[in-house]
Amino acid sequence: MDGKNVLVTGANGHVGYALIKLLLERGYNVRGSVRDKNNPELVAHLSKLDIDLVELDLMKPETIDAAMQDMEGLFQVAAVYKSWARNPEEEIINPSIIGGINALQSANKAGIKKVIFTSSTAAIGRSGPNGRALTEDDWNDKSKHPYSYAKTEAEKRAWDYAKNVGMNLVVMNPTAVIGPYFHRHTPSTMLFDKLLKGELPALPPQTFGYVDVRDVALGHLKAYENENAEGRHILCTSCLDGFELMDIIREFEPDLKLPNKIVPMWKMKLFARWEITKAKFGYIPRVSPETVKEYMNKITNYDSSKARGTLGWNPIEINDSIRDTLNWIKHKLD
Repeated sequence: MDGKNVLVTGANGHVGYALIKLLLERGYNVRGSVRDKNNPELVAHLSKLDIDLVELDLMKPETIDAAMQDMEGLFQVAAVYKSWARNPEEEIINPSIIGGINALQSANKAGIKKVIFTSSTAAIGRSGPNGRALTEDDWNDKSKHPYSYAKTEAEKRAWDYAKNVGMNLVVMNPTAVIGPYFHRHTPSTMLFDKLLKGELPALPPQTFGYVDVRDVALGHLKAYENENAEGRHILCTSCLDGFELMDIIREFEPDLKLPNKIVPMWKMKLFARWEITKAKFGYIPRVSPETVKEYMNKITNYDSSKARGTLGWNPIEINDSIRDTLNWIKHKLD
């Protein structure tokens, strides 16, 4: 792929920043977008990168059109990453679904040659029958969880639009993204922060799929540069339950007091209901009943052989990724 002028939306996010860093290292001319480039909390870490920083709001098409001018490729990374909101449709669902289509429509008008669209395994699901590893053929189309619904519907509509206009669209479906380079916590990195601070007395009954942000960035780049890349691509290094994760963390933090119990599901359900009750009084709940139903006590297993085979995607070892996540929180996070 010759198109070296590329736009990365969501430049200040975990994936966006790592992707821009990699693109610059590979000689690309990068335009990065944020919603407010005058907000130092959002853009301070981007000031050290040699990029053209622009303002773009996916819900305001006029701001997107200007950012697309003279670009040859688009990495549509920007998304809302949270599981609960007071108004989920306005805060989580619409920015993903409507915002995603707005970006693609603008890219089509601007004659963008190729689009890499960041989706998620939230659009694929959590478990197959009898623990079967989920593949790119699976869809999480029965979910009522706001984030999972948003990612699933946004990706489906993106595919419909791309087929209708003949757009060269390739999708990345990463699991929980960890690793360095985040400048504020995401739901995926917060768990590690709580463990380092000793704030997690017991583990949720949950198995996570993990992938390093550097490997997510590499998957995006390989998909962009590979002319034969098509369809969806699961990016998952490894799936770990709570005890497996604690065993790895213990290797690097032997003096840390780590939880050694799993919270029973009935307690998680009660706790989630209590959290939502408190939300009526302005409290932001740590977990919702929808999150417990969607993510907990589920077999989690993904098949990433397509990305490994067709893209030549070889992720770093999960132990190294976990070590680097912990070190980033301890030494680099502002």
